[in-house]
Amino acid sequence: MTSADLGGLGAKEGPPAGFVWTVPNLLLVLPPWLAVVALLVLRSNRNPRAWLVWVPPAALALAGAVLKTPLDTQPDPRLGYSFYDGFHEACAAMLSHPAHVVGAAAFGLAAIWLVGTGLARRRRALSIVLMALAFGAVSLLALQTRPVWEQVWGLYPWESDLALNVLVFWVGSGIVYAGALNLTGWMCRRGFSGVRVSLGLLLWLWAMWVAAAVLVRVAPALFFGGSFNLLALLWGTIFLSLACFALMLPFLILSFTNSFYRERLKSLLRLPGTESAPAAPAPPPVAGQRSPQ
Repeated sequence: MTSADLGGLGAKEGPPAGFVWTVPNLLLVLPPWLAVVALLVLRSNRNPRAWLVWVPPAALALAGAVLKTPLDTQPDPRLGYSFYDGFHEACAAMLSHPAHVVGAAAFGLAAIWLVGTGLARRRRALSIVLMALAFGAVSLLALQTRPVWEQVWGLYPWESDLALNVLVFWVGSGIVYAGALNLTGWMCRRGFSGVRVSLGLLLWLWAMWVAAAVLVRVAPALFFGGSFNLLALLWGTIFLSLACFALMLPFLILSFTNSFYRERLKSLLRLPGTESAPAAPAPPPVAGQRSPQ
């Protein structure tokens, strides 16, 4: 849809023009699939049950088919093009095409679930950073096969900052996921259950998005001057936390119903698994009975 302010001489927006987008090259579709297959080859994933990781992305793809209608989150052209406003526009551009975001995030979450065991052995801060980078890298590989990539890349006059803003959007989302998983594991250290994990993830996803909103929007407005809508930020963080939890829900269901991925979820939460649980001590010998040699 074309848009131009004619100063009262006519309608600001012209009629929408529809088009059918086709993939220019089928090879562009392969990178995210090959990335997940490469992760499945890792030693920790050499198990037939590991290939069940394709089930959640398939479920999310069906859900994404329902979300083909773009959301009304187009950026305001009156905004300046500072880094923070550019980041806001990058977020709006991504969220204006929910089906594409769902598909890209599904690949990123699959990467998190496949590298969880290896990252659990590293220090907490390093594992969060590596998990966020894995999520961002695989999600961007999936996103560049979507029409929103061409649309965002060609419509905005801040192409020089676009790559940085989109990268911050996806890596930041990965930090939200990784941080929420770590904090949920801390909350569930006394007991592991599906209800406790689900409620903990909802809480900490919201807390992480609140922290991100304070960092990206509130802090710059306070330090450099500007205004922000506190109520809009609150509802925005609630929406994002619910959306992130909905994206993670198929992976949680897989983890709660499959023993292999249950151990993987415990690794992501940094909880002791059944395989690493200490062996029960041997019972003391009965009086008059010789102990085995």
